[in-house]
Amino acid sequence: MKTVTLLTAVLLAPLVAICAKADVERQAADLQTAFVWSPSAPTGKQVYAVFRKTFALQERPAPAVMRVFADSRYLLWINGKYVNHGPCRFDPRGPEYDTLDVARYLQPGRNTLAIVVHHFHDGEPVENGAQFCGRIMRHAPGLTAILEIVDGTEKRIVQTDETWRVSTQNRFGPSPGSWTSIIDHVDARRDRGDWTAADFDDAAWETAVAIDGKQWGPLHARRIPLLRESEVRPLRLIQRQANNKAPENLADKPELEKTLPVELSAGDQIVIDAGRFVQAYCAIGMEADAGSQLALSYAQAFFSSGNKPAGMCCDGSHYTARQGRQTFMTSDTFGCKYVAVRCKAGKVKLHGVRLVNRLYPFDVVGRFQSNDPLLNNIWQLGVNTIQTCSEDAYVDCAARERTEWLADAVMVAYPISRATMAGPGADGKPYYSDPRLFGSLLRHIGQSVQPDGRVKAHHPSNRWDIHGYIEDYSCLWIQGLRTWRDNTGDLELPREMWPAVTAQLKWFLDRRTERGLVKAREFVYFGNPLCYKVCEGATLNAYLVRALSDAAELARHLGDSGRQREYAEASRALQAALNAQLWDEKTGLYHGAILDGAKTPFTVHAAAMCLYYQIVPAERRKPLGQWFLENIEKEGCCPFQYAFYFEVLARMDSDEADRRALDLIRRRWKAMSEFETQTTFEGFGPGENCHEAGGTPTIYLSRHVLGVDVAGPAADRRLTVKPHLGDLQRAEGLVATEFGPVSVCWDRLKEDGRLTFDLQIPVGVTARVHVPRLSAKADLVIDGGSVQPVEKTDRYIIVELGAGRHHGVL
Repeated sequence: MKTVTLLTAVLLAPLVAICAKADVERQAADLQTAFVWSPSAPTGKQVYAVFRKTFALQERPAPAVMRVFADSRYLLWINGKYVNHGPCRFDPRGPEYDTLDVARYLQPGRNTLAIVVHHFHDGEPVENGAQFCGRIMRHAPGLTAILEIVDGTEKRIVQTDETWRVSTQNRFGPSPGSWTSIIDHVDARRDRGDWTAADFDDAAWETAVAIDGKQWGPLHARRIPLLRESEVRPLRLIQRQANNKAPENLADKPELEKTLPVELSAGDQIVIDAGRFVQAYCAIGMEADAGSQLALSYAQAFFSSGNKPAGMCCDGSHYTARQGRQTFMTSDTFGCKYVAVRCKAGKVKLHGVRLVNRLYPFDVVGRFQSNDPLLNNIWQLGVNTIQTCSEDAYVDCAARERTEWLADAVMVAYPISRATMAGPGADGKPYYSDPRLFGSLLRHIGQSVQPDGRVKAHHPSNRWDIHGYIEDYSCLWIQGLRTWRDNTGDLELPREMWPAVTAQLKWFLDRRTERGLVKAREFVYFGNPLCYKVCEGATLNAYLVRALSDAAELARHLGDSGRQREYAEASRALQAALNAQLWDEKTGLYHGAILDGAKTPFTVHAAAMCLYYQIVPAERRKPLGQWFLENIEKEGCCPFQYAFYFEVLARMDSDEADRRALDLIRRRWKAMSEFETQTTFEGFGPGENCHEAGGTPTIYLSRHVLGVDVAGPAADRRLTVKPHLGDLQRAEGLVATEFGPVSVCWDRLKEDGRLTFDLQIPVGVTARVHVPRLSAKADLVIDGGSVQPVEKTDRYIIVELGAGRHHGVL
């Protein structure tokens, strides 16, 4: 009987999958035909439109599922209770709708849906200096929503149509341009009651009009989880300022909640410490005189700037009160550690202040602990930063831009979250090394493809300037698609992106010179002496060798044999040209570029990228690596470059390189470790203080000091465990992988000179373990018995181990 049941399930599985896909496609198609908008709010004029729909229910429904999408963004209330912000940032060619479980917000009797839709557009042509946001694309306004409920025994549909009411006469004023957060200019006096409440009378409002949903590309169900909202507690009051007088710093930093209510008159200000860097919206409950004005400012620093809020990246939030008791909730989140609340006019009594973090639902599962507290803290800084910079995208920084930059995510954010975090799985279990934000990034970049074949350096946004396209970033995009395929086994995303991949590579290959090199701009972050120079550059061509090789591998999996051969041959030819044209036999170094027909000086960047992308022939690697080691700090660079530099040092596989890597981390990241935000910087000095590009040591400490990395495609279910301990006596922790968590501990015992290790390998996984050799005659015992090594090198005894917990002694 069990056999029959199992066979039936196996036979039905494809049918179930087909039906589920058809159901999702039907839902998307229904939403596409249900778009509405306000008849008095034309396209190309920024506006906040409030939509309402009232309906009656016999009883509280279960289930109740709402699907909703808006351009540019929406905020949803049901029966006066806030439900959600959305949607995910999107290119109008590939919009994604949210699916919300809303049963708990509904009630027997009268119910009301209230949705604020903000159409972010100033109407100015791009060439006239239009106001841009790094997270929103200028497009047509629209709202579509469908609520499916079971009322008693009856299935009901409530969807956007001409029965919905809409008003553009509300508390929201136009938001000024901001590259980062959306700035509120709210005047509560303009409201005629609480339009979020079920009993509000909207009879005088306009009726919505149907619009053409074909203005958007095909809608798709949201591909990443809904963001997690969590209140930040405790908030602490750290400064009071009365009537523009000298501020009073509160040494005891009392919990704000215990000091409320707080009365503020014109000129008064309080400063609140969130305790950590957050990406949060603010909700304030207050009692106020009509016309009283509050201004909220969001700061990155306070104590390091002379007890003054500093590092504010936008104009903040502005609220004008109506008379009486009321609540103001910001319509967007802000990256900050401190919030300054200032009364600009009138009088306000604050009864409650809440900050609510709104981030991707990552849980930190990784760990790193060693005998060096500084390294431990630096590892944590990277984790803190990536958590805060993970929203509906990996964003470059939490405050200044919040933009989905390609390189920072491919080289830093995704590797850190992959090794240290888990997202929510469909079965309720942790989704280790969750790649969904990474996939969303790769898709967005592919959607940005221009008529000439180039893909943008960040997307979705309308920005197109010197940074809008960056040659080496587009190479990283192709590298990222190969990484996606290897780590997930999925080919659908690479297949979807393939036309853009071939277009981008054509753009590159059309720019080959008679020397066989590609001529375009160098970049590789600031510090490269050839940054943005149009030349035949070593670093860009090294990037492109890898991109062509990755594209050839993707073509093989996609069955495109013609392009597989073309890209593989182009990669080999480009590598040969780079070594022929830019290598100097006398010095054993690479010229930075050929610029205006002449070879430029040798650069650390050229050496690093040629080593990283394995351009260098085997016999040249060791001397070039030694030169790189000795000159690594001779050129300026940002923390981002260390994603490449640390990998090169690890591959050198020497005690000197291992110690140098740890020394660089200690010296160059020490200031970040001591800074009040406890996050990583964009550069090596304060500036943008929560920037994912600074998290590179976290990758090195997890992947190379603990030594745990996935070997080859995840489908092979193999690990490499190879520690680079440098001068550490002990290093232990946990590294997340696609197979689950891998715990490891390395301990060099001073008293008897032994090295011990403990390693937990997930089920179904094989690990190639490199045990550091203490001497030429060292004996290795694992799990109480001798183990036959598969290989011995000058530095390691290498063994193969299967799943389970293992204890070793050398």
